[in-house]
Amino acid sequence: MKEALFILMVIGVLAALTAIRYRKQITGMIGVARMLKETTRGVAAGSKRMSGETKSIPLVNCSRCGVWVPQSKAIRMGDVYYCSETCLKGARAT
Repeated sequence: MKEALFILMVIGVLAALTAIRYRKQITGMIGVARMLKETTRGVAAGSKRMSGETKSIPLVNCSRCGVWVPQSKAIRMGDVYYCSETCLKGARAT
């Protein structure tokens, strides 16, 4: 029994000396493992967010200058959309 304890103590001392000698590499590997764990959590959370429906806003093209604007912000005159009052006034002038 004493021999087994002595052998375990020698193995423990060798493991401790090895850990002291390679502590920078061990710390680096632990950091890499944490980074990978955080990345997989982020990817899993991102895929959950992506699976939900996303609301899309329709875009319309200004008939005067050609700028694309959200339909909710565009000025509508009949079937024609304008991006701003300036484009609307310019279209009326011509």
